[in-house]
Order: sequence, then structure tokens, then C-alpha cells
Amino acid sequence: MRRLGPLLVVAAVSARAAAPPGSGLGPPEAAFSEKLHRFGLSKESLAGEAPESAAAVAATPQAALPPPKLFDRKTTLVTAGILVATPIVGYLTWWNNDTNGRFVTTDEGWFGEDTYAGGADKASHITLGYMATLGFQAMYRALGKTPGQSRGLAFGLTAVAGTLVELGDGFSKYGFAWEDIAANVIGAGIATAVDAFGVKDTVGLRFGLVPNTIPPPCCRYPGFGSDYSGEIYTLDLKLAGFLPRLGAAPGAARFFLLSATYGSKGYRHSPPENRERQVGFEVGLNLPEFLRAAGVRDTTWWGKTLLVFFTYFRFPYTALGWRYDLNQGRWRGPDTGQSYDPGLVIYD
Repeated sequence: MRRLGPLLVVAAVSARAAAPPGSGLGPPEAAFSEKLHRFGLSKESLAGEAPESAAAVAATPQAALPPPKLFDRKTTLVTAGILVATPIVGYLTWWNNDTNGRFVTTDEGWFGEDTYAGGADKASHITLGYMATLGFQAMYRALGKTPGQSRGLAFGLTAVAGTLVELGDGFSKYGFAWEDIAANVIGAGIATAVDAFGVKDTVGLRFGLVPNTIPPPCCRYPGFGSDYSGEIYTLDLKLAGFLPRLGAAPGAARFFLLSATYGSKGYRHSPPENRERQVGFEVGLNLPEFLRAAGVRDTTWWGKTLLVFFTYFRFPYTALGWRYDLNQGRWRGPDTGQSYDPGLVIYD
């Protein structure tokens, strides 16, 4: 039930880009070789050696470099540090004032009408698991791991860290929910596939905030847990990457996204008859493309920070679409994801 906020922060702080060192002849050596060439000489002939032909050089077998060790000292320390820090942050953030002294489990379900938060909590776990895994991939690449090693390590770290958080929840009023662990793994799996197939420029997940209306304190339903009415989760098709894959020039379309959305309304403060589970579609702005058009690049720390933030966060009022309320069987929109009737609890 608890989300992976601290884990996501750890992933963002830990990820660093590793720049490969330069290669090639330096200017003095290149100039000296050029002068020898003008006189029909070479360094090999001056040294009494026969120069090798280009074909002979090309035919020389190159020794394949072995992959780096999976758990070297630095990788082990960083991974262990994150796994130790995750429950500590969880305790300081949630559990220090919210423990019941015994381990309990709960069946939260998935996206059904009578499940916790109408499934928005599971959408949250999937999205944040996706973001954390991509952050951990970048971290392991910065530690010198191959792309395959980075994906495997990041997937495992997200799954284990999320499980530690859920075990801590087992000693709180929320209880241990295996569905949350499964949702984390689904998000990690999506991130792994997106990276493996090289389609981060084409598809992605985002989290966003939308305006939220709740009943006044006098007339609220005594709900349990978090209120997700002000949140929205999106699965994006990025035209900037999708159209070139079809052989088409994106043009101005590169500044737009086509998104499927999910969000629940009123599951903490509104009476049951006013709650909604909204599945929708929308057209939104691809804000990172606007930044790139303005000259922002990921070659600087501030440019990379801006691009990462705008890639994974959906800003309010940057998309317009329609949403279908699964509870009541009706459409909402066009809107930015905020429309619903919060209702009132009438006490006799």
C-alpha cells in the first residue's frame, strides 16, 4: 500500500552518467607521422620493421573482452546501501508512529470497484516501479556495467527493495499486500523491456497531479488510506519517436503525446455512490521536446535534470481528453482529468 517514493528518490540521486574517455592519436604524433609519409617513410621502416598490410591488420583476431564482474566491490556497496537505506527511510517516514506490533496480511485486490483506492494504488506502484528501475539502470551503467547487467541488477533491486517496504507495511495498520509487490515487478518489467528494445523515445509511463475537489470536513466519508483523487497515471505514445519508426517525419507532431490514462476519484472522502474509476485517452504536450527545441541538452547536469523531470511528470493542464467512469458507466470530458462529483455524506 505504501508507494516507492523514497526508493524513487534514491534511484534519482544514485544515477550518474559515465562519459567514455577519448581515444585516437594526439596532434604531435599525427603531425610527425604525416611528415614521414611525405618522404615515403614510416615509423616501422625507421625501426627496421616491415609494415603490416591493412588486410593483415584486419585479419588479426581481436581478443574479446570479458564482461565486467557483476558484483564488484563498488557495486556491492551501492546495492547494499540502497537496500539498507530503504527500510530505514520507510521507518522514519511511515512506520515509527504506525506499527501494531504484529505482522498482518491484507487482500487489496487490483482494479475492481471495491478494491483499495479503486486500483489507483496499483497504478502508482507500477509507475513508480518503472521510474525507479530506469534510474537504477542508469546508476549501474555509471558503475561500468553492461546494458544487460544493468537491466538485470536494476530489476532485482527494485523488486527486493519494494518487498522490503511491503514487509514493513505488514507491521502497520495497512498490512502486507502481495499485489503491491507484483505491481512493483510489473513496473520493473516494463522498464526492462523498454530499455532492452530501445524504445524509450517512443513509449513511457508518467505520474501527474490534477485539481482535486473533496467534500468539506463536515460531510466526508470516513475513508481509510490515501486519497488518489488528485493523481493521474499515463501510458504515453511519443510521436517524436513513433513517427520516425514508421518512416515519417514527425514535424510539429513531435511536440505531442497520445496517452491512455487511469485514475480513481473519491475513494477516501466521498460516499461510495460518488466514487469513480476513470479510464481515458488524451492528447498532451511532450514537454521534453519543447525543452530540446529551446536548446536544453542532457550534456549538462541541469539540462539532464530538467529533461528527466519533464519526461516522467505530467504537469496539470498540459493534456486534454475524455475518461470513462467504470463505476457509473458514463463519460467525463473533455477535461484534464479532474472532473467528478465529490458528493456529500448526509448524517441523520
